[in-house]
Amino acid sequence: MIHESPTPEEESFAENDWQRLITETPAELRGVVAEIVRKYATKCIDCFYSALLSHPDATPFLSQHKVDTQLHHALINWLKLLFPIEPANPHKLIAFQHKIGTVHARSHIPIHIVLHGARLLKMEIRRHIFAPENFVPDPPATMFYVANTIDMALTFMSQSFVHDVEEYAEKEEAFRLMSLGQDMTLEREVQRSALLDWGHKTLFSICSGANLSTIPTLESSEFGIWLNHKGSVLFQGAQELKRVYKIVARIDDELMPALLLTNPPDRIILQELQASTDELRFIIDSMFKALESIEGGRDPLTNTLSRRFLPTILGREVSLALRRKMPFSLLMVDVDHFSRINEKLGHIGGDAILRNIATTLVNACRANDFIFRYGGEEFLIVLIETEKEAAIQVAEHIRSTIEHIPPLTIEGTKLPITASIGIGTFDGHPDYTHLVEDVDRALYAAKKAGRNRCSVA
Repeated sequence: MIHESPTPEEESFAENDWQRLITETPAELRGVVAEIVRKYATKCIDCFYSALLSHPDATPFLSQHKVDTQLHHALINWLKLLFPIEPANPHKLIAFQHKIGTVHARSHIPIHIVLHGARLLKMEIRRHIFAPENFVPDPPATMFYVANTIDMALTFMSQSFVHDVEEYAEKEEAFRLMSLGQDMTLEREVQRSALLDWGHKTLFSICSGANLSTIPTLESSEFGIWLNHKGSVLFQGAQELKRVYKIVARIDDELMPALLLTNPPDRIILQELQASTDELRFIIDSMFKALESIEGGRDPLTNTLSRRFLPTILGREVSLALRRKMPFSLLMVDVDHFSRINEKLGHIGGDAILRNIATTLVNACRANDFIFRYGGEEFLIVLIETEKEAAIQVAEHIRSTIEHIPPLTIEGTKLPITASIGIGTFDGHPDYTHLVEDVDRALYAAKKAGRNRCSVA
């Protein structure tokens, strides 16, 4: 069951609770804390990130560059907002904590990392409060105020974090169910063929004496890419999925490297390789057979993915990109002057144009990419494992293809069909909305520059 957002009554009670903490704390004491925070904020934050950067669970989300350019300044501002010189507005404080919790959820930052960081901050501030060189009239009461303020902020962060994570889980399950609505027979045959193709090419290269180091790993093959990006969603929760990943890892990390060391290839290792690929095909077949076909999850007009699944897909792609150090790119495609097209053709004609554009996008992209109906005449494309230069080429191909769609002639006037495209590539920011906003700005720049062009974020 999804955790519901706080009711207005609950929010009002919480706001009063925070207001009580502020008003019951003497102004002199709050002033001392504000002064200490401003005096030692940089040292506190340095200690905070120094510890977190060495924490194994935090490394996928943190880097020294990210800390220096984005997070350091943001955390200092957060501390100053919690402990202002003038009395704070609890309503604004609570709203800001909810916003931070939402960002943490979108970024998939584990809540225990946030709580660990809060403990570090409290310990560091406490050290300065009790330091002999700082005259603090009542250190215990001062620390009580600091600890309660930070704990209260964490309460509201956690509230939004839990709500958004559970909402994300619900949408991910909905996307999985939508995926089940695809033609499972066709999907199974496509992936069987991809796996067989990799196996045949690999065995042929081995038997012909080719350089085995040039053979792509199974994980980087068409089958492996599908497994990581779509198969893992399709078979989410299946017990056999772990076995599939173990077999792929054994093929790539043990069997193939072992074959590189033998000349001629070791017969026993070759037999193990064949047996492993056969087992993979058997498991994949059995998982496909266990799926039930159900419909839904696609835009009824264009048959592209519904925008409601965008958080699920982008959240997963960000996690994969951070873990595997592989880029992905976004394209935002907007049909130029679509309102004029609707005026001339009516909505029926406009719908036909959108279906034509959607078909163009599907033909221009790979089967493992994701295409969303983002708005009225906007589409968002997730190009998986795609760097900036390759994304630019795809975008330009799409733009050119749309431009060469035969113009419509309405009452003797030719009505050309063109599109503007914004391009962006994942830069390591764990919150996917950061990239979406960049691509949206790039699209705006393309339109402002005259339309029918591509612009890079």
